Amino acid sequence: MAEDTGEKNFFLIGNNLSLDFINTEYVENGEPQDALNSYADLLAWAVAVNLREAQQRTILLRESGGSNAADEIFSRALKFRSELRTMVEELEMGNKPTPRMLLAINQVLSLQKGYTELVPTEDGFRKRFRTNFRDLEGLLSPIAEAAADLLCYGNPVYLKKCENPDCVLHFYDTSKNHKRRWCSMNACGNRAKAAAFYQRRRNKSNHQK
Repeated sequence: MAEDTGEKNFFLIGNNLSLDFINTEYVENGEPQDALNSYADLLAWAVAVNLREAQQRTILLRESGGSNAADEIFSRALKFRSELRTMVEELEMGNKPTPRMLLAINQVLSLQKGYTELVPTEDGFRKRFRTNFRDLEGLLSPIAEAAADLLCYGNPVYLKKCENPDCVLHFYDTSKNHKRRWCSMNACGNRAKAAAFYQRRRNKSNHQK
């Protein structure tokens, strides 16, 4: 089995792990892209969001890469991502999650194995659920926990899609005035500013003729 070590585009801009997971599907140059095309990609994403360490990824690829268990968890991950995307889109439209969406989250939560630990932060402490890194099911548990937190403690009003109509990325708006519009100012935000500047110059030029 060849290990996929190529660089991946992981957009960690969602302010929620489940949103970052959804954002592994994105648009580049007008074309839909998927950062998760293999079990190796799923593990690479887990490392990027600190669910696994790079050394653990190597071990898991060696021990389970190409196995039926790895293929199954990858397939389940993509299905779960689809369910989460539907849920987020419904919430953004002001709708409540359906029983099917809740069931998808609860099914993953019911399989989690591990323990909760306290970790220090700049402001104090937070809880983190730690799974056995060799438990493949454990890759999805923290994502389900994040989705549950979004439903239990989040405000749906602050759940947004990037205002660029060509962008498909979602985020939870934690800005001071909750007026965030773009997935990233370095990406869609700058493009929008450049387009607006160009349009203003064009309008001014047409007006002066």
